[in-house]
Amino acid sequence: MTKAARMLGVHPNTVRAWSDAGRLRYYRINPRGDRRYRVGDLQRFLAAAEANPVGLPEGSTASISGPPIRRGGRVDLAAIVASSAQRGSIPRIPLARSSTDLLEAERHAQDLAVIEAITRVPVEQGHTDDAVRQVISRVREAYDHQLVAVWAAQGDRLVARMASWSPSARGERLIDRPLDSGLLGVAIADARAGGPGHATADATDADPTPPRRADGRRECAVVIPGAAGGPPWGVLQIVTDRVGSVASHDLEIASIVAGVVASLVSVGRRSDELAHQLHRAEALRRVADDIGSRLDLERILSGLVDHAIVLFEADRAAVFIRRPDGSTVAEVSRGLSTSYLASVRGFPMRSLPGLAVQERRPMFATDYGHDPRSEGLHAAVIQEGFDTICTAPLIDGEDVLGLLNVYHDRRHEWSPEDLDTMAALASQASVAIRSAQDFQRMATWTAQLQSIQQLGTRLSRLASVRDIGQAIATGLRELIDYHNVRVYRLIDDDLIPVAMQGRVGAYVDETSDQLRVHLGEGITGWVAEHNVAQRLGDAANDPRADTVPGTEPDLDESMLLAPMSFDDRVLGVLVLSKLGLDQFTDDDLRLLVIYGSFAAQAMANADTTERLREQTVALERQVRGQRELLDITESILTTLDSHLVLESITDRLGRLIECDNIAIEVVDQATRLLTPLTARGVNAHDYMEPWEPGETGVATWVVDHNEPVYIADSRNDARVNHFREDVTVDGSLIVVPLRGRAGAIGVLTIERLGLGITFTADEFDLVQLFAAQVSIALQNAEVYHDVEVLAQTDALTGLLNHGTFERQLGLDIGTAKPFSLIMLDLDHFREVNNTLGHQAGSRLLRAIAESLAQMGLREKDQIFRYGGDEFAILLPGSDADGAMLVAGRASEAVRDAGGGVSASIGIATYPTDGETATDVLLAADRACFVAKRGGRGRIATAAEGLALAAEFSLQAPTPIDPSTINPS
Repeated sequence: MTKAARMLGVHPNTVRAWSDAGRLRYYRINPRGDRRYRVGDLQRFLAAAEANPVGLPEGSTASISGPPIRRGGRVDLAAIVASSAQRGSIPRIPLARSSTDLLEAERHAQDLAVIEAITRVPVEQGHTDDAVRQVISRVREAYDHQLVAVWAAQGDRLVARMASWSPSARGERLIDRPLDSGLLGVAIADARAGGPGHATADATDADPTPPRRADGRRECAVVIPGAAGGPPWGVLQIVTDRVGSVASHDLEIASIVAGVVASLVSVGRRSDELAHQLHRAEALRRVADDIGSRLDLERILSGLVDHAIVLFEADRAAVFIRRPDGSTVAEVSRGLSTSYLASVRGFPMRSLPGLAVQERRPMFATDYGHDPRSEGLHAAVIQEGFDTICTAPLIDGEDVLGLLNVYHDRRHEWSPEDLDTMAALASQASVAIRSAQDFQRMATWTAQLQSIQQLGTRLSRLASVRDIGQAIATGLRELIDYHNVRVYRLIDDDLIPVAMQGRVGAYVDETSDQLRVHLGEGITGWVAEHNVAQRLGDAANDPRADTVPGTEPDLDESMLLAPMSFDDRVLGVLVLSKLGLDQFTDDDLRLLVIYGSFAAQAMANADTTERLREQTVALERQVRGQRELLDITESILTTLDSHLVLESITDRLGRLIECDNIAIEVVDQATRLLTPLTARGVNAHDYMEPWEPGETGVATWVVDHNEPVYIADSRNDARVNHFREDVTVDGSLIVVPLRGRAGAIGVLTIERLGLGITFTADEFDLVQLFAAQVSIALQNAEVYHDVEVLAQTDALTGLLNHGTFERQLGLDIGTAKPFSLIMLDLDHFREVNNTLGHQAGSRLLRAIAESLAQMGLREKDQIFRYGGDEFAILLPGSDADGAMLVAGRASEAVRDAGGGVSASIGIATYPTDGETATDVLLAADRACFVAKRGGRGRIATAAEGLALAAEFSLQAPTPIDPSTINPS
């Protein structure tokens, strides 16, 4: 202060008075209020005083030099401003006649220059922030403020948009704050209360109490106006450290600056809006070109959804199309779950889309999950998680084609311009959708005409009813869209499905048996009986409806039915089904009727062809049957193996007559039960199950009556014994007896499965011929078996004979597996013959053979009559110890037979006692000789026989004379 007074040549108190009056700038240097001055400010003050000393403060000795800029004796401020503007800087104005006038003139000129400078700041499209930043930077530099900042009011917060700091305060930051906090909040509140929206304080704290800064800075806040009649856009904040700078004059300048900022913001906003509108208009044009150039409805809808998301910066979108049944279904969607789309299917009237359709204009709602217009959809909307929905009906004339929905996850306010854009997009989309639908309809009609033209040619090439049925079902797909098709053929009084195709739900699970109906029953039977086509929009509620077992009774379903009529005679019925109500049109019915007439012609031709074919097949079958019978006769004459003959008969008969099962069973002579011999087919395992005692069936009936049986419906014949799984099977049976010398010895069974699948009379006759061949084969096998048994057994004892023993011994050696051989030689048997005669000897031999057979051998063990009074036993897998135990039982069996004879027994084991059949036999015979020599009635091993081998030589056994018994 003292230095400033000395420089100006006045008392310090004068300088303080000038400072308090705002004539001299100063800066506080400490809390006590000490002041400092810039040398430049003092020099300008002196220069002004020298130029015009009038009115200077008391004691001033300053002088002014230099020519002033004047106009009519006053300072020409406009010229100064213009001159300064040319130099590109804000001027420092010379003082007027008095210091007060000169300072005010300087400040006024500076204010004008600042105002002119900030009003000339250009605003480029999209660069509003840059223009505002230039304004606040010029203001801060012109007045040497510490801070000039612009705050934007966004919701309930003030957000720092931009700021200009003095070099000494560059490191400070502005933090977003609540809308009602601090001096900025006071200015906002003042504006909302109808005031000028100004606020000043000595502090810049968020909530200063009291309003006094510790560092001596001053602050003012001025509201930045918003749109006309709207809330404030934000607040202009100015912070300075100059004493007394926050006065009415400063608030006026700040208000002007705030107005300029508001104008810039408004211009920028309008520019952005205009650019946005131009962008949307261009985008709409591109969208119209894109979707309007397509005829594929799916591609149009996909493009529409994608364009809507981009155009409205949405998170999700979907297009819903109204179908013929009145339902509205999401055809294309992005970002929406299947569960939500299912919940809004149809859009009830108590929903925003339903209301938009009713009012025929776009509508939007924020917080849609709690909006009363989403009644019934609250849970689904909240679960989906979006906030805002905008929906626009797709309308073509009076027809509502569907809806376009756009979703935002966060709150999104739709302006009237946005809704207009949405309406324009929906209008363009409606035109494109209708064009695509018309094109599809024309394409469908063209395809239908082509299909009908080709139908006659296609069907005329087919000769089978089932082939025609499949061709009809396939061809109908080109004409009419359906979920299920059935082609019925009328046979007698039954409508039997000869072709059916299903794509959804229960249709896929329906069977031919379920769909079979009688003439006059249900809707299908009614059409066949009355020869009248029908279109049913709600088939479930038709009084003629007859629900297929196993399907839903109240299913929403549409049906088309057309009779296939030829010469006023109904040959069958065509039936189309589709889920939903009113899914077919009258055009569809007319097409089906035309199709039915072509199908009837093809069916009639097929009947004629089928009859000729059946006659040809019957003749061919007879020829083949005769040939097969000749081949079987040759097999019977050249093959003695009954099993091979039966397998051959079964295979040939199965090839000759189409069937699902074929089996041969014979009567077991011991148990008198039927025993399965062979079976072929899907139930072969069940046919091979043995019969239980007391069990009866068609087969037992045929055996008892020795008569062939043909059963056309196995389900309804009480004699049929169904399989043990308790499953009753539809089908037909032929059961023919296999005759022996004394009656039926078995049965031949052939079966076809399926309702209405029967045999012909020719086939019944052919099976009986084959059964006769089977009977011959079985009789031959029985004779062969008897001869074979006779050749292998001993006529006197019934045991296996010597030749069989030699063959079996060779086979056992061939297996290379261990076995044991026991040789028995009866002691003193010659005395029985000499004393009692040969007949007594024969009776004794039979008794001994029976006793040996009953001594409890294993099933695989075998007993042979080796010679006159010699026997042999083969024990597969037995070692010497096991053979010794069996030999002991054999010795007891001989004594138990009576007659007073015993047996000398020898034992040998392979390969221990020999590696060939001759060696093993020699070892056992040698051991037997040792046992006889040792006192008879003994058992000797091959080792004992080997010790005495040098003392005797083996002799061949005595041949057997069937009429006499020659003792050894």
